[in-house]
Amino acid sequence: MYNYSSIDWNFITSKLATFSTSEIGRSLLLQTAPLKNAEQATDSMREIQEGIDLNKGGFRPSMQSLDLFETWFLRLTKGGVLKPLELRDVRHLCHEMIALRSLCGTVESHWAKKIYGQLMDAESALSAIDHLLSPDGEVRTDASETLYGLYQEKLQKSQQIQKELDQIVQKHQMENLLQDKYVTNREGRWVLPIKSGMQHSFSGIIHATSQTKQTVFMEPSEIIPINNRIREIEALIEKEIDTLLRQLSEYLVTFSDEWLKAKGTLIEADLNFSKAQLCVELNAEPCQFTESHLELLDLRHPVLVSKKEKVVANTVSLSSTDGILLLSGPNAGGKTVLLKSIGLAAHMARCGLLICARGTSKLPFLKNIFITVGDAQNVDLHLSTFAAHLKSLNEACTAKGSDSLLLIDEICGSTDPEEGSALARSFIEQFAKNQTFAIITSHLGPLKLGWDAGSGVVNGSLESDLESGTPTYRFIPGVAGQSLAIQTAKRVGVGKNIIVRAIALLSPLAQWQQKTQEEVTQLKDGLKAARQNYEKELKEVNATKNQYSKLIEKFKKERNVWLEKSIKKTEKVIDEMLSQAKVVQIFDRHEKLQNLKKDLPQIIGYNDPKSADVINSTEEFAKKCPPGTNVFIPSLNRSGIIQSPPNNSGEVFVLSQSMRVSVAWQQLQTSKAETPPPHRGFVFQQTLDSDTIIDLRGKRVDEAIQELEIALDSAVTKQEQRIKVIHGHGTETLKRTVRSYLSRNPSVKGWKAGGSEAGGDGVTWVEFI
Repeated sequence: MYNYSSIDWNFITSKLATFSTSEIGRSLLLQTAPLKNAEQATDSMREIQEGIDLNKGGFRPSMQSLDLFETWFLRLTKGGVLKPLELRDVRHLCHEMIALRSLCGTVESHWAKKIYGQLMDAESALSAIDHLLSPDGEVRTDASETLYGLYQEKLQKSQQIQKELDQIVQKHQMENLLQDKYVTNREGRWVLPIKSGMQHSFSGIIHATSQTKQTVFMEPSEIIPINNRIREIEALIEKEIDTLLRQLSEYLVTFSDEWLKAKGTLIEADLNFSKAQLCVELNAEPCQFTESHLELLDLRHPVLVSKKEKVVANTVSLSSTDGILLLSGPNAGGKTVLLKSIGLAAHMARCGLLICARGTSKLPFLKNIFITVGDAQNVDLHLSTFAAHLKSLNEACTAKGSDSLLLIDEICGSTDPEEGSALARSFIEQFAKNQTFAIITSHLGPLKLGWDAGSGVVNGSLESDLESGTPTYRFIPGVAGQSLAIQTAKRVGVGKNIIVRAIALLSPLAQWQQKTQEEVTQLKDGLKAARQNYEKELKEVNATKNQYSKLIEKFKKERNVWLEKSIKKTEKVIDEMLSQAKVVQIFDRHEKLQNLKKDLPQIIGYNDPKSADVINSTEEFAKKCPPGTNVFIPSLNRSGIIQSPPNNSGEVFVLSQSMRVSVAWQQLQTSKAETPPPHRGFVFQQTLDSDTIIDLRGKRVDEAIQELEIALDSAVTKQEQRIKVIHGHGTETLKRTVRSYLSRNPSVKGWKAGGSEAGGDGVTWVEFI
């Protein structure tokens, strides 16, 4: 009904056809059409994904035997005897079935099981063919006992003839009669090449002469009986081969139903593997079908993806209440490409193909796609470009409901702008009443304004850099775009007087738009910068989250290792105690064993810190953790001191590293507040009545600073007055970095190098505020 090639659908089908391994597959892929419903399309996408998984090993089964299937299958089912060449084609089919069946038998996916179940076990048929044919496709000389005997007798008779001919030549001294010193075969009989005119010198039968008439090929009388027997043997061989071929054909015809079913299964596999290869190349993903929502996330155009070009992915979202997207923006800004991308995604989805968008994208299953893209001029029907365009728009008005999509490029743009805008608005209002989805591009200024919140129409534009005039191809929803004709004229160097006069000739509304263009640009730049900052911060948060997740996982592993070692050590102690116990009476031994068991949980028992001292309410938290209580903040990986009870929102003010932060009371840990989580390589030494010592020697600068920061936080939390940092001398890089960091830390009151009796300049004493 519509020319889908105008939205580059022919690229998809042509690309699909190149991946097929059979001509019938290529023909069917070129005719790829929409499926009946969303369930079929969803099943198709699932099977394509399973086909992708099946091909991950790099093996792509071939179905080339399908191209010759009809030739031999028709003769076989009509009672014909297959020739060796046709049997080679049957053997090719068997090999491909066995390969595909073997591949599908290695996985548990639904589609692979289906294919495996539909394919016959071709081993028996292949064995029968291999018993008759050699690898090069010739009938084997040992295909039967009779055939083998006939070939052996023929070989013996041929050797006997050679001897007889040699004896004849020597006996009659015929060297001067022979044209050449070789024995040849004419019409299945062995003969000698005799010079013309010398044939009467001995008895024999003339069978042929050379083209130059210089040689006569004669069969000596002595070997005529042997030649006659060879001809009889050859006739018997042909008869035996015919018998074997007929027997094999009669056996193969018993699989007629299986052959036919296998053909359909191989075609299905060829189509699915071809679709899987295309989806891998396009990095396509399946979508979800909804009733009345269109949401394409990170949408890309398949042609650009296939050509490995740098593609700007865009997200487009429409609903049943706001289903008309009016796209505007400068020329060559990407409007038509986005329109085609949406159209291709919708059409590919209803054909059961994966689409070039994120896997969580949603689409309605579209029954109708009306396309008005490109020049629809028709001379035969006496239709101009604009008339043909209107005819297509009028036909699009018949579409109703969310299962229809309208793709209209430059609506009513080939006529007077005022009348074109009026006609376009009227059409769009009708589309909105019909509650269809529509993607419409336009440069008409009046058409971009006046759409209320309940009109069903939403604006959208493709971004462009006003300074350079180059498009960014990034879609901005909710904002009407400018055609930027005057800005383009300025950029290419059009005279200032012409620019000024052109602005003066604009309508008041257009002049106002020109004046406010700078404000809109600033707003766009601000939004762009905010988005970039958000994406950057999101990446940093995710990176931090991953880092802490790894640390937590490492802590759990180390904890389990430590517990396992402690348990083994305790078990060893218990075994030694039991072996050393010398008890005479059974009662005493039993009593001591019970005492050991009673003490066992205290030795190896482990309590999850999360289950101890559980606080269930803000009131209980306020009682157990009054201001001044030390706590640990897991989200910041820092310790702190509570400064206030929980407020109405359940948040508590905590002082951590000279910062006053607000944290929900559920996110604070009290049982382990005094002991921050362990860190890799952290050497933390503290003895009673002595200063805390941290040894950073032998560590990288970044690792040392990280451990120093943790030690400072711990010391501030415990309200220590000073700590001792050992960094050594070395190249002095670590020493300078540590002291520079201490000078910038707000918690540090001051630092000084150690005395000669306390490590000298390889030690730094840190004092806190």
